[in-house]
Amino acid sequence: MQQATDKALLKKYLNNTCTPSELQLVRSYLLRPGTWEILNELMAEESAAEWERETNQPVELDEQLRNWQSKFEQRKANAVQPEEIKPSLVQTTQPKIIPGFFKRNDLFKYAAILSTIILGIGIYTFNNYRGKQVQPATLTAKISMKEFSTVRGQRAKITLTDGTVVYMGAASTLKYPEQFTGAQRNISLEGEAFFEVATNPNQPFLIQTENIRTQVLGTSFKVNAIKGRPFKVQVATGKVRVDRIKPGYPKEQLAILSPGQQVTLKTSDASTLTGQVAIKEIEGWKNSTLVFKDQTIGEIAAQLERAYDVQFRFKNEEKAKEVVTVTLQDNIPLNQTLRALSAGAQFQYNIKGKNITIK
Repeated sequence: MQQATDKALLKKYLNNTCTPSELQLVRSYLLRPGTWEILNELMAEESAAEWERETNQPVELDEQLRNWQSKFEQRKANAVQPEEIKPSLVQTTQPKIIPGFFKRNDLFKYAAILSTIILGIGIYTFNNYRGKQVQPATLTAKISMKEFSTVRGQRAKITLTDGTVVYMGAASTLKYPEQFTGAQRNISLEGEAFFEVATNPNQPFLIQTENIRTQVLGTSFKVNAIKGRPFKVQVATGKVRVDRIKPGYPKEQLAILSPGQQVTLKTSDASTLTGQVAIKEIEGWKNSTLVFKDQTIGEIAAQLERAYDVQFRFKNEEKAKEVVTVTLQDNIPLNQTLRALSAGAQFQYNIKGKNITIK
């Protein structure tokens, strides 16, 4: 009966119907152990019920949830832990929440994050629900810059003001202007992302990653610009031009790519390697499909570390060097992903918290 009473009080608070004495009680109640679990359950119940009353359609998240979560801005929890290791997904469209994009069981997790978008720069951080503050930068005195970041264990989707949709990978950062002005649409990327660029022949879209610049007019493609890893551009539709830009040197054209083509550089100063890639593999990445062809188990483990915010250790380093071809999903619990990988690569593993040992 106590939990029912607690939920009734919290529901009154969400609907602004608390008396002054009840309001004081809620404030102290939020500090008690177990409160966040009750909030999670209440938010899920109320969000689903509200939407279904209005539309007669089931949904996981709607505008009402955003209104509720803003009331809890000053009470965001940093200590909530997910029940099992699996990646998260958030999205914004300057900002806008699309019903059905979230799983109902994760409602409160994302509600805790959304306040960062609503109140400020639009940066998402979800590693154990740690907030990250970003100071606005300026490209020029008149252009206000924003920064959108994900952390290990998180994916995200963001729509820029020109209509371009960006699917962010884990531990990635996108810097972009609040409004695209001038002759070009300039952004920068660190990490990996899939872009669906809004067509505008009069304003080319340019992505800067260290000294490599990728230019498009309107197309879809993936960029891998993870520090310490080979730089890669893969094109799904349209055409993409890749140049090397170094101060004091002429612009160097590295490649012009058509659908199904890719270019790879081991380092930003290395020579290019072009090749073919299946378009469905490129597009599949935005839906959490990971295709590994002739890659070492160690390389695959490094990708899974980013996707799940875990750490791998190999008892036998020779096992890390073995080459396999496998297709995985990084939007399911880690144990399921490891079962699929271990079956093909023939190894045993042990999970202890966020540490995975491969035997």
